[in-house]
Parts: sequence; structure tokens; C-alpha cells
Amino acid sequence: MGLLLTGCGTDDDVAETPPSSSASSAAATSAEPSPDATPADYVPASLDGPAQNVPEPVMPDLAKEESREGAQAFLDYWSDAMWYAYQTGDTSFARDITSDACEACLVELDDLEAVYGEGDWTIGGRESIQITQAELFRAADGVYKPVVVYKREPGQLVRDAEIEVDAPGEPRDESVLYLDFSNGSWVYITLAPIAGEQQ
Repeated sequence: MGLLLTGCGTDDDVAETPPSSSASSAAATSAEPSPDATPADYVPASLDGPAQNVPEPVMPDLAKEESREGAQAFLDYWSDAMWYAYQTGDTSFARDITSDACEACLVELDDLEAVYGEGDWTIGGRESIQITQAELFRAADGVYKPVVVYKREPGQLVRDAEIEVDAPGEPRDESVLYLDFSNGSWVYITLAPIAGEQQ
């Protein structure tokens, strides 16, 4: 199983200009956020069992703005949604903001659902994306393609209270991120290697 070994990182097979995600579903509904709030009864995952009382991700209003700051706020929410999926097996928040064009993402989310459906769970594996360029521009094909740094923390797949997969994670890696913005919502399309760089 490729879980935790091939996450939503760079996709070597992505087309140079992925399709606009207008056909995919847009962003999740938002309530007033409580940034970085972790409930007192939250229990992180361990060999003893999966995470408990995991707070649901909440999209801030800034993440609905078509700007560099809005895109970064969206990516922070994307990270929270993926982290929630890793801790609970509930991939609905991540799916709501991810384009069907990201095959690696869909495989990752399907794997997570299968893992939790079988009574297994994961530890760690949080992903994050930071935009590194100063300004955000829409490309000629209508898609935003900022240069970003992607990172995934080490993670483990636990089965029968034993570590079945121990993935070292991925270091900070500069890539091109494909994002769409339509109808007041960002949608994550995919990550791709920077042209000419060896992966």
C-alpha cells in the first residue's frame, strides 16, 4: 500500500497545463474559525489507538479571497483538511477542495478511507505547502501556478497495534502548485516538479 509513501506531493505525470477545475467541486462551507484551537480532550494517534476528539477543519474567510494571502490561507486550510483525514479517515473536507485532476490525491484519500475502514490508523504524515513567490498571477490557461515549498512529516501506518509502514516523510521541496479560483473558491489541482529539475 502506498499510503504515507506517496502523498499529495509532486505528480511527475501531471500534464503541463492541467484542466481548470470548474468541473470539480469547490470549497467547503465556512464558520467563524478558531485558529489553531485544539480541544483539551484531543488525543493524538499512537500505537494504542487512533486520534480522538479531532477538531474539524474550519475555512477562514481569508481563504475565499483571490489573492496571494487568500491562496496561502486556503493552502493552510488544505493542510488542516488533509491532516484531519489522516487522523480520522474522514476525507470529506479534503475532497471538497481537491480537483478530480489530482489522481495522486484521490488515491491517497481512497487509501486513508480503506485503512480506517479496516480498523487501522495512521500516526503523523502532516503535509504543508508555502507559497514562495512574492506575487500571484493567473496563467494564460486560467490556472494559478505559483512556486511553492511542499513538506510532509514522517508518518506511520498502524495495523494490529504494530507499525506496518514507517515513512520518513518528504523534506522541503520546491515545486509548482496548480490552483484554480472560481465562484469565490479556491480548488487544489496538483503539484508538479519545476521544469528541468531532477526529482
